[in-house]
Amino acid sequence: MAGHVSLMQGRRIGAASPVADADAQGLAAGRLELESALREALSERVGPSKFGLWFGEGVHLGVPGDGGALEVQVPSVFFRDWIRDHFSPSLIDAAQAVTGRKVELRFAIRDEADPPLGDVVGPAADGPGARPGGTITVPVPGNPKLPLGSPPAPGRPDRRPSHSPRFDFPAADQAPAPARPMPSARAPRRLDDFITGPCNRLAHAAAREMIASAGSAFSPLLIHGGVGLGKTHLLEATAHGLRQAHPGLNVVWTTAEAFTNGFLDAMRAGTLANFRSRYRGVGALAIDDIHFLAGTKATQGEFLHTFNALAGRGVPIILTADQHPRRISKLSDELVTRFLGGMVVKLESPDLPTRRAILQARSASRGVSVPAAVLDYIAEHLRASVRELEGALHSVIAHALLTGKRLDLSLAKAALRDTIRHTAAAIALRDVERAVCNLFQVEPDSLKSDSRARAVAYPRMLAMYLARKHTGAAYSEIGRFFGGRNHSTVISAEKKVSGWLRDEAQAALLPGFESASDLLAELERTLGA
Repeated sequence: MAGHVSLMQGRRIGAASPVADADAQGLAAGRLELESALREALSERVGPSKFGLWFGEGVHLGVPGDGGALEVQVPSVFFRDWIRDHFSPSLIDAAQAVTGRKVELRFAIRDEADPPLGDVVGPAADGPGARPGGTITVPVPGNPKLPLGSPPAPGRPDRRPSHSPRFDFPAADQAPAPARPMPSARAPRRLDDFITGPCNRLAHAAAREMIASAGSAFSPLLIHGGVGLGKTHLLEATAHGLRQAHPGLNVVWTTAEAFTNGFLDAMRAGTLANFRSRYRGVGALAIDDIHFLAGTKATQGEFLHTFNALAGRGVPIILTADQHPRRISKLSDELVTRFLGGMVVKLESPDLPTRRAILQARSASRGVSVPAAVLDYIAEHLRASVRELEGALHSVIAHALLTGKRLDLSLAKAALRDTIRHTAAAIALRDVERAVCNLFQVEPDSLKSDSRARAVAYPRMLAMYLARKHTGAAYSEIGRFFGGRNHSTVISAEKKVSGWLRDEAQAALLPGFESASDLLAELERTLGA
């Protein structure tokens, strides 16, 4: 009988369960619909970029209980503090818009077991100005059941996004170990493969000294220059040389973009401690394209602290940038002064003998005998970058292999006809005006005015010099273009700039350039001359 009653009770429970399931499903659907409305309202108030950064999948919004509070579930204490300090008014406003009533704001750390509530505090404003009404109930952080930085369980792949440097990091709780290069289809670049000339000899020597002294002679070493001049080659070769010369040294070579992405991921996931341990525990740090940090205030702050931590331990730091640190827009003064505290060297466009030597070395490395006339033709017509030279050589060799024709000057001219035609595009007076105005941040009308102020007169003289050198225009035509001046003014400007170049005059007019020749080289690079 007892069994019969138990069976009947089980049947009654089973009969009632579909209703309970339906109720639970309805509640879940309602919560999802409410969260979707809250997220949409919040996105409208903070903007899609901030919303995507701070309110992704790891943050959940809900109105539990009697609906008197908006609960924000966050993955870490860092997220709680940041969202509380920067988005409280927007959260309260969004909740009021959706629910139609005033609410308090509560935070909960995800996976925190029954966190005790702390004091009720007023919400921080999104920006400067008065704070709107409302309160926040802030839970006191407890110990999460599973830290976000914990490794995945055995047998389960780690599906976290990867923005790792090109050399492995040590685990956060281990002492830094010698980094191993990630599998690659090519061997690391070496300094022995770097062809030197007047354009890059100082940078090459600085890289050798960095390897020999492991940063004791100077640090950081910052190499800057235009696209395709060999900055990444030197950076990779220096990192590789440090690992070869100092076995056991944990060398990390990465890009500023990877550093930024890794920092943002760590903030979202609440794993900043792991991120900092990785970068601040290295034995040498090489970062490509450091100008990528410009304009990213939070990432610049993080890199500044990383830089200080490494510099305090005497760790060698090698950086590359597309221009002198003083000319990187929106780079903080703190970083600029630290970069200038080491050695800053510039890579110039290679001259004709260096271009020819590069082509000879590259053809020899491929085991191809290229006639001297072909090498001379490429070197004379392609002057902007090493990458352009190598691309042209590869194109000529591939053309000969694919067509079965003899590799000679006529084949090279045919293979590179379009490349050289576009490279040698005519430079107009307006192109010169645009390049000068962009570099000196002056208006075209000022350049053509009667002003004799140095901030206008010197750029005008440089523009006239470049116009005469690269456009083929007559003195009188150049004078008319730059404010209706006569030909003698243009001749005088040409002589003045030639004197600057001859005397290697210092370029005090614009920070970031050591001499007038550097200034002109930058303008000519912009013009593609």
